[in-house]
Amino acid sequence: MELRDILHDYLVGEIATDRESLDPGENLLAQGIIDSMGILKLVSFLEDRFQIQVGDAEMVPEHFESIDAVCAFVQKKRNG
Repeated sequence: MELRDILHDYLVGEIATDRESLDPGENLLAQGIIDSMGILKLVSFLEDRFQIQVGDAEMVPEHFESIDAVCAFVQKKRNG
């Protein structure tokens, strides 16, 4: 399963439970799909699932605006 699919399924299943699908480029913050608590849940998932560490300085909106942004962030973290 691709990273984008894993993130999509997690977000729809755990955070945006009223949605059946999310567009990879959809702004999750502007649409009110994810809030600060949702970001914390997502970060916990990312750290557990992908064995990465997200520092306080990395907890910025641009890393969590969309599925595409989260994918890019995770890939950057995984590649060192």
